[in-house]
Amino acid sequence: MKKIEIIPAILEKTFPEIEKRVKRVEEVGVKLVQIDICDGDLTPSKTFASSASLTSFQKIKNLSPKMKYELDMIVDMERGFGSRGDRFLNAILFLKPQRVIFHFSGVKDWDKIFEALKKSRIKIALAVWLTDDIQKIKKLLNKYPFDYIQIMGIEKVGFGGQKLSVGVYRRARYFIQRYPDLPIQVDGGVKLENARRLSEAGVSRFVAGSGIFGAENIKERINEFKKEVV
Repeated sequence: MKKIEIIPAILEKTFPEIEKRVKRVEEVGVKLVQIDICDGDLTPSKTFASSASLTSFQKIKNLSPKMKYELDMIVDMERGFGSRGDRFLNAILFLKPQRVIFHFSGVKDWDKIFEALKKSRIKIALAVWLTDDIQKIKKLLNKYPFDYIQIMGIEKVGFGGQKLSVGVYRRARYFIQRYPDLPIQVDGGVKLENARRLSEAGVSRFVAGSGIFGAENIKERINEFKKEVV
């Protein structure tokens, strides 16, 4: 039986907004959140910590002693790699999140990613966009020991409040059939009304921003998600 996770997603430009959202979900017992970091290059969106400074990651680290983090690195790791790319890796190792997601189109030197993080016990995921070449994705998944796959459920990555693309269901079924041991996670456009269909396609982790934070009662909304996907 697959382990189900409902993961609140935080995509914000300022630290006070991140802090506010972490506190909201922590108050209702959430133990892990996804924080999106967008650099303005891989996607036009730009968020807090986009400069890869240790100061910004220190602020995230100090948010809560109990909260665990999943970083969604929507960044071009090759832009100035050796400078900003290395700073991102150093900042990730400093924060020591439970999981980190790198996007297929944002990385060329995957050896460097795995070499930098392999001793840290940080889980590494591959994020796949709907426009990514599936044959290239297969080669990458067959070569590197990714811990799970994140399918981006929207066309405009890095922006919240969008509608889920129907192509996600087909992609989820494709990956779960070929990589049954890898958890499949969907981020973007995940709402209560499409959660059950996503689950039936093989998805076990549901990342939702507005789908959770848009509710008046967050705890009740998370419980509603769980009932849909059990």
